[in-house]
Amino acid sequence: MANDYPVEIDGQTGEVEALPPQKGQRYRCKLDTLQDVKREMAKVYRESRSDLIDPAAATKLVWMLQAVGKVIESSDLEKRVEILEERNK
Repeated sequence: MANDYPVEIDGQTGEVEALPPQKGQRYRCKLDTLQDVKREMAKVYRESRSDLIDPAAATKLVWMLQAVGKVIESSDLEKRVEILEERNK
């Protein structure tokens, strides 16, 4: 059973149940590149399709990830322009 969350074992049945993350716990994932953002979007999509998270919450998360992606894209373009401007001096 692959699970990123803590689990609880029922003392009577022996079944393993995943515990949801505690409120206030920080979720960490790498979002340094567009590939990272794409991977996280796919994860949110799969979790929504599997009914692990509410589709409305998934929509909000994907919207935020799109914003992060745009910032990464703009930052990369800004760096490229600076490099080209330095070369032309």
